Amino acid sequence: MILRNINKSEIESVIKATTPEKSSFKDILESWINEGITKLEWCFVVEDHGNILGRLIYGVFDNSLKMLDIWMKNFNDETKGKLLSDSLKIMKVKEFNNVECHLYSDKNNFQQYVKALTAVEFKVTQEKKSFVWEEEVINSLLGDLYFSTLEQVGSQEFINAIEKVTAGTLDEDDLAWVKEFGSKEAAIKYFNLLKDIDYNEGWWKLAYNEQQELLGLVVPQRLTEDIGGINYIGVVPEKRGQGYINHLVIEGVKTLKDNNIKKVIADIDIKNYPLDRVLPKQGFKLDCTMLVLKLDL
Repeated sequence: MILRNINKSEIESVIKATTPEKSSFKDILESWINEGITKLEWCFVVEDHGNILGRLIYGVFDNSLKMLDIWMKNFNDETKGKLLSDSLKIMKVKEFNNVECHLYSDKNNFQQYVKALTAVEFKVTQEKKSFVWEEEVINSLLGDLYFSTLEQVGSQEFINAIEKVTAGTLDEDDLAWVKEFGSKEAAIKYFNLLKDIDYNEGWWKLAYNEQQELLGLVVPQRLTEDIGGINYIGVVPEKRGQGYINHLVIEGVKTLKDNNIKKVIADIDIKNYPLDRVLPKQGFKLDCTMLVLKLDL
């Protein structure tokens, strides 16, 4: 049994061997490579006499190492050791300091993946709910607010808005970033992380009222050809509890749907009770739960 990198010429055959037939993961992986999110030297397979028993893809967003995809045919100690322990040693040698993984409960063998990761000292740092919107009709609301795009306001104004809406956040991961880096530096890191995922200046929006007071922001992003996500959303502290979050959710969905996105994902911290109440009202359905796991290398 050996651990090795994936060769460019075998991407399609590796994906076929480790993914359901109708999966679009080949296109996703190739886009990650083309955009520099991952490299072939960060993509691993475990094989035994030519049979692929597992794959593991690492990638980088805002200089932070992420485990983008993991699959194992079986969960015996040898397979887990080769795929996880050996690849992590390689990534550590490449001078990465930590790695993060998001595991969704709708993934086959979810609990076994959790056990495999925690066995190599990953720690669960956050639990989230994953909501999905796949409706035909978007809700509409009356209100005295208008939207300006990132293209119109500029990067600095948008970063300032991120800092404002993050104050008093209910998101555990965001709280940890603010505690570690301070609110201003954390906002810059959020902005750069979001840029790495999908950067469309016409989609990222700030909301204002008629008095030109900032109300909040929403960052809808394309994840695949027909799947999008509301990857950042928030209302400034002094305007919370007035229903503006509904407008932001609707604007995010509308932006994605207008650009041929058929499925919209929104992952929220389990403690984010306001969004937990709002999303179902706007047509989102609870899809699964998600764990964020991190490892200090």
